[in-house]
Amino acid sequence: MTSERPKFGVMDQGWAAPEMSDATSVGLTLDAIRIAEDLGFDSAWVGQHHHRRDDAPFWGRIPATEVFLAYAGAKTNRIALGTGVRVLSTTTALRTAEEMSLLSLLLDGRVDFGIGLGAQHNDSRSAEEKGEIFRRLLDELLAVLSDDPETGLLPLSPTSPVDLRTRLFAAARDETTLAHLARTGVNLVVGQAEPGETQADYIRLYRKLGGKGETRGVRIVFLAPTRQQAIEDCAEAADLYFDLMSKGGYYKLAVQRGLIPEVPRSREEMLEAIHFIAGTPDEVIEELNAHLAVTGLDRLDAMIQLPRMDPAHVRRTMALLQQEVRPHLVYRPYGADAREVA
Repeated sequence: MTSERPKFGVMDQGWAAPEMSDATSVGLTLDAIRIAEDLGFDSAWVGQHHHRRDDAPFWGRIPATEVFLAYAGAKTNRIALGTGVRVLSTTTALRTAEEMSLLSLLLDGRVDFGIGLGAQHNDSRSAEEKGEIFRRLLDELLAVLSDDPETGLLPLSPTSPVDLRTRLFAAARDETTLAHLARTGVNLVVGQAEPGETQADYIRLYRKLGGKGETRGVRIVFLAPTRQQAIEDCAEAADLYFDLMSKGGYYKLAVQRGLIPEVPRSREEMLEAIHFIAGTPDEVIEELNAHLAVTGLDRLDAMIQLPRMDPAHVRRTMALLQQEVRPHLVYRPYGADAREVA
């Protein structure tokens, strides 16, 4: 198995704290995409989120990702743009496919689509029920994208310049859904909220079940010339992020598995508990390469912007990532030899 440098992108959830206006938040995400293109990143993904959350420390400001990405696409020329993730339950399969196809046409095929079921407020459905719903929604989308006559629909219009079925990255965790992705040829994406060991479990199961698509993951990254400066500069954003994540299911599951402490004893331990990599370029290289080795990812994206981060620090992180970190990233995609033989 050979080592090679992965394609490298950025991820922005479009989150903002209550005191920030929607216009400012959306503008910061757009600025990050422009900077990513100028620096030479391969891709930029944007999160889709719905509703104002007055009881939360922050919330997302981009509910219609394709609308936002169409505007961002007009301001860029090379970088691939994607959804991270498009929530399939918010529109019909036909409408989703039409929006994807039109965006792909406008951007000449430089698109990716992370897809998922999404989380709903006060959702009481079981994991099994959610998995079943997502698989049904995915099948409906694939049928429309394939112009399957069983849908009873006329052919999809407009026509994408690329096969969008190959550009789908599904967020999935249960074995039944991972098997479904493998069977339908859909790629896999794992997000920033879980430990590398947990992500590795999903990736290995996806491969074991026959999945031959790309696997893609995200880590939160923050850089500065010294470790102390990095930790100090990201402190307010890290505290806010920890406030939300430490109450969530991913955090509690990681505690149950013994992967992180329930109550961190230091700031460094807190950052580790929320999978927040902060440090110098050399330190970040070491941590990202360790993450790539554990997970066996095909592709990696860096989440570079969180609520209450100084935009100047975000720009510094992006520049250091591309110029000093990326040249030293290596990975060994899990199961690559077997896929090449197949």
